[in-house]
Amino acid sequence: MNAYVRNPNMKTRISLSIFTIIGLFILGGTLRSDLQGAASGPTPRVTAIKQVTNDGYQKTSLLSDDSNLFVTEVPGTNRMIAKLDLTGSSRVVLPTPFSSLQALDLSPDRSKLLISSTSKDSGESEFWTLPVPSGKPARMGDLGGRDASWSADGKQLVFAKDSDLLVANADGSEAHKTYSAAGSVFAARFSPDGKRIRFTVSDAEHNTVSLWEVGKDGAKAHMLLPDWPLKATACCGNWTADGKYYIFQASETISSTNIVVTSLWALPESKKETNPGPTQITAGPMSFGNAFPARDSKNLWAIGVQPTVEVVKYEGKKKQFVPVIGGLSATDVDFSSDGKWIAYVAIPEGTLWRARADGSERLQLTLDSERAALPHWSPDGKQIAFASVKPGSSWKLSLVSAEGGNPHEMLSENGSQIDANWSPDGERMMFGEFNRDQNGLKIRIINFKTNEITTIPGSDGLFSPRWSPDGRYIAAMSPNGTDMMLFDFKTQKWTTWLKEPAGAFSYPSWSADSKYLYFDDFVTGAEAIRRVKVGKSEAETVFELGSLERYPGALGPWTGRAADGSFMFVRDRSTQEVYQLSLELP
Repeated sequence: MNAYVRNPNMKTRISLSIFTIIGLFILGGTLRSDLQGAASGPTPRVTAIKQVTNDGYQKTSLLSDDSNLFVTEVPGTNRMIAKLDLTGSSRVVLPTPFSSLQALDLSPDRSKLLISSTSKDSGESEFWTLPVPSGKPARMGDLGGRDASWSADGKQLVFAKDSDLLVANADGSEAHKTYSAAGSVFAARFSPDGKRIRFTVSDAEHNTVSLWEVGKDGAKAHMLLPDWPLKATACCGNWTADGKYYIFQASETISSTNIVVTSLWALPESKKETNPGPTQITAGPMSFGNAFPARDSKNLWAIGVQPTVEVVKYEGKKKQFVPVIGGLSATDVDFSSDGKWIAYVAIPEGTLWRARADGSERLQLTLDSERAALPHWSPDGKQIAFASVKPGSSWKLSLVSAEGGNPHEMLSENGSQIDANWSPDGERMMFGEFNRDQNGLKIRIINFKTNEITTIPGSDGLFSPRWSPDGRYIAAMSPNGTDMMLFDFKTQKWTTWLKEPAGAFSYPSWSADSKYLYFDDFVTGAEAIRRVKVGKSEAETVFELGSLERYPGALGPWTGRAADGSFMFVRDRSTQEVYQLSLELP
């Protein structure tokens, strides 16, 4: 596991890219009765789709005043807001003093945007208002957090901070917590009458998201669709202006292609119908997300994405990134100890594969129904340990033969395991845990010969363990992600090795000689690979990543090491464009 998904600011970045897709869109289609319901009469539907942008930029959110789109784009390493005339005649970047920002909402009178920008001092997201089409941004008190939005009358503000849902006055004053969820909260929206709040809760341990609703005063909190088949993937909704429908997105795997497709759904607010369940309004194979309805409820805008990635490695002498294997759309690549084979996770399918180092002789090792992550070869090259998760379940460690066959879980117990570390002789494996409650975290070692499981002394609360190649040390992170801890098997003691801002330690890895620990740093200055030497307490920069556009995987943007020791990354080659969807909402 890496620290990236535990950093709330970075978690927002992932949640904004929560949907994945493949291919071209198709309207209509046959919908399953268990999802669609049996209501008779006219149902919501999309009658036409028009592509609005074709610029190739990554996009994370969009808003509209019905004349212009305000799109948060990621053309490089920073986010910016572009204003696009819906007639297609102009595109301008809104001038701001911020190096990276996110458009969150548009005021009811369409005069200003609600934006967030990461503070250079604290590293937290701050809320600001930005007049449109031009003007100076104004700070909203001392508020900060995730995914803020105004009420329909413009008098109130709702936003999230970690697992808390908070409400404030529209100017940011009198902020107070109204509800605490069992997971990270994002995409909070007031109902049109201002009495209720709908939001999404992310459960990273079980790899699920779900829609929730609570009264403005924190009363009557409940999951919105507790019996719906896709409840574990539903998220990120917006009400239509007339309040008749709630438009949200949900994902499912298409069995015929094993591709994860995200569709838009319309949930009617009326309770008079026989079956007032959600109605699917887009039906793959292209996915849509980040929907924003027009004020007349006759159109909505959404981002459509076609995911594809490539694994690249950094060549220090040339100071450039080059493909590891041409045509391989994958992440989490691990080389066997002899460098002749690789294990990897296919994108977008999420299945585990093995192949020769040149990409030939590919063999699928896991079922289509589970998502794999972080494979690691055994020292003898005969087995692969990996983490996998099924919808609604926890991350589990499994072993599979490199020649194929049925994988088997290492531990028959509740809880969540991740981060497999082989001992040099292959007879033991160290692993960590991935629990929502940090008090449940600990680091353990299983002996395959005796089946004995031991706990590393003093490891309570620590996560993301890394065993040094010489077997002497363990590096692990503190619960808040700010301290890199070092355990010495000779002294049987932990010491604080290095202190950095939360989110700085991502995908740590040891050097082959066990003298250095390398890590991917997203938050301290420029995005870079840094390292710290055993016996030292200061880190140094190895190289900066520059404008590399990285893919936000299931456990954050991945970093690994190639057979030659060079650093590997996953370059995002996905296309993300804005589409206008014409609606019929009876």
